[in-house]
Amino acid sequence: MSESTELMEPRRQVDRLPAISAEAYQHVGRFAGAVVMSVFEQMGGVNRMVQWADHNPNEFYTKLFPKMIQRSTSVDVSGSITIDDAIARLESNVIDAEFEESPQYDL
Repeated sequence: MSESTELMEPRRQVDRLPAISAEAYQHVGRFAGAVVMSVFEQMGGVNRMVQWADHNPNEFYTKLFPKMIQRSTSVDVSGSITIDDAIARLESNVIDAEFEESPQYDL
């Protein structure tokens, strides 16, 4: 692995690349993901990422980590309940506990 910080020159000019078919285009995302994972491994993989995160915990926890947490995009809530049904459900949930009177203080 080279330690050079110079950017590599592209092998081809973008305007000279052939157009790809729609069939091939549907796989570009998977191909790009595989390329990124290959680069990740060649750069040191998990061990190097741990070193980076250890030296940059703020960047890790505020920028990278939140992107990995999947967010719910929608919540499907349907149904209806009447007040009487809600009260009946609450009353049917008997709490088995012992309660003590709290001490009374004169103020």
